[in-house]
Amino acid sequence: LGPFHAATDTQATTMTRVVVSIALALAGSARGGEAPPAAPFDTCSGPVQANLRYNISGLSTEGIPVAFDDDETLADAVCCDSRAAFYAEPQNLFDTPGVALFETIGNATTVFYDSVCGLPLFTAPVNRTMADFEADTREHGWPSYRASEVHSEHVFVNFTTGFVTSSCGTHLGTFLPDDQGDRWCIDLSCVAGNPVASPLPAAPNGAPFRA
Repeated sequence: LGPFHAATDTQATTMTRVVVSIALALAGSARGGEAPPAAPFDTCSGPVQANLRYNISGLSTEGIPVAFDDDETLADAVCCDSRAAFYAEPQNLFDTPGVALFETIGNATTVFYDSVCGLPLFTAPVNRTMADFEADTREHGWPSYRASEVHSEHVFVNFTTGFVTSSCGTHLGTFLPDDQGDRWCIDLSCVAGNPVASPLPAAPNGAPFRA
C-alpha cells in the first residue's frame, strides 16, 4: 500500500488512513499502561497493559504529528487515543529489531490478545500455513488476518470508516478486503496483550462482525 493504509466500506467508497513515518525510540523500561490518553480522547476501557508482548511497551510516539501527552507510548496513542484514529503504527514494525514477530512465534499457531483488556482477538495461522500468514503480513506491512482467524465475538468493523475495534473499545486497525477475501490489517501494538483471567468490561464499538 506504499505510504497509505486505506479502508473501504460496504458501499465501496474509499477513505485513506494516513500513515506517518514514526521515529521509534526505545525507552529504558516498559511504560505501557502508565500514561493513558487524556479522558476526552481515551477510547479504551482501561489502561494499556504493562509488559506487552514483542517488546511493544518500550516504543514511543516520537515523530507522530499529533498533539499527544508527552508520556504516551506508541500503544497508548495508536490503540486508545482518538486523536490518532487516522494514524497507524509504522509500516513493517513487526519486522524491526527487538520486535521480530515471526522469529518470536516461530511455527506455533499464536493467539493475539487485546493490549488493554486481554481478550483473544485473532488466532493465526488458521486454515493456512505460517508461511502464508507471514507472506500476507509482509506484503501489506502490518499483521494481516483472514476470516477464519478472527474471534468474531470480540472484533467489530465499522463499515463506514473501515476501522476495526475490539469489544473493549481498543482501536485495532482497518478492514481491507482484497482479491483473496476479507482482510483485517491490524496494528501489532494493539494485539500484543497478555491474557487475563477476568477481562475488563466490554464496551462495544462499531458495527457487528461480517460473517
